[in-house]
Amino acid sequence: MTVLITGVGAVAEEPRPDAGDVPWFDPAAHLGRRGWKYLTPATRYLLAAGNEALGRRHDDPPLAGAASERFGVVTGTQYAIDRVHRRMNATLTTEGVHGISPAEVPGFSMNTPGSQLAITTGARAFSVTLTNPVTAGLEAVQFAVTALRTGRADVVVAAAADQASEDHGGSGEYDAAAAVVLSARGRAPGTAGAGRPLAAVTGALSRFLAPGPAGGPDPAALAASAARIAALPRTAGAVGPRAARAVRLVVVAPPAATPLALAVRDAVTTALADTRSMVRDAAVHPARHCAVSGLLELIALARPDGGGPALLVSVSESGHLTAIRIDDAVGPEFT
Repeated sequence: MTVLITGVGAVAEEPRPDAGDVPWFDPAAHLGRRGWKYLTPATRYLLAAGNEALGRRHDDPPLAGAASERFGVVTGTQYAIDRVHRRMNATLTTEGVHGISPAEVPGFSMNTPGSQLAITTGARAFSVTLTNPVTAGLEAVQFAVTALRTGRADVVVAAAADQASEDHGGSGEYDAAAAVVLSARGRAPGTAGAGRPLAAVTGALSRFLAPGPAGGPDPAALAASAARIAALPRTAGAVGPRAARAVRLVVVAPPAATPLALAVRDAVTTALADTRSMVRDAAVHPARHCAVSGLLELIALARPDGGGPALLVSVSESGHLTAIRIDDAVGPEFT
């Protein structure tokens, strides 16, 4: 079963040396004048990205009936509630529990951003939050693909949102949210998702690279993971020149994981060569937007000028790895 990307949305903070005190994100511009005052920043970002991906306004009514029962949301995050926890901890230790507003208590839960997206869009198939560092955004896509292929839903929003930790300016990490709408070929997306697919997700996997005796990744584990990534399938039915096109390889990792990312890039390039697949480009990009970084890269690759088949790999410093393969080989019935 081919899984299609039918809509994308993103909001992302970028370095702005001359911005002063002007906030990078205006909730009213994305969510209207009401309904978001007591939501955390990461939740606001996620709602904006999710609404854009679905092509809806924030005040549009949620899905209902059978469409909502077959519609799911899965969200990846790393720091979405980090600042909330820090603020609450400081308040409890200085003012006590009476210093905490009841309106901000729901923000204590890691599930809050994804749950708010599920509520406002009417997703009743499931609402799941994943929390692995860096890789959680692409893990959301993998979860969505599995849910679609096993019949748990017809449409899934795979999303990620992060509000970087307090020192994000010094650490080079920035706030962001991104979302992609995924649907299974042959199943009607209903009112959720765009009508024309952007790309096909043909395979996904997650692995853990255990450290070896020398401190780097265990060579056998790295080779095995690279072989599995290289074996991720192409679009079903791709033949001729389209099937033989070179694959673009992108590895996303935080600066601290750059040595591991380079090792993964080289190992996957070698594994692809062993399968007689050509690599058109092999790059390592910094994960400046925490767990959202992988989804931002996926959106860039899935756009019409993304450049054909691609392998996207997200790597964390601790050794978690998630890979997604996409292709633009979409059947004429969807164009």
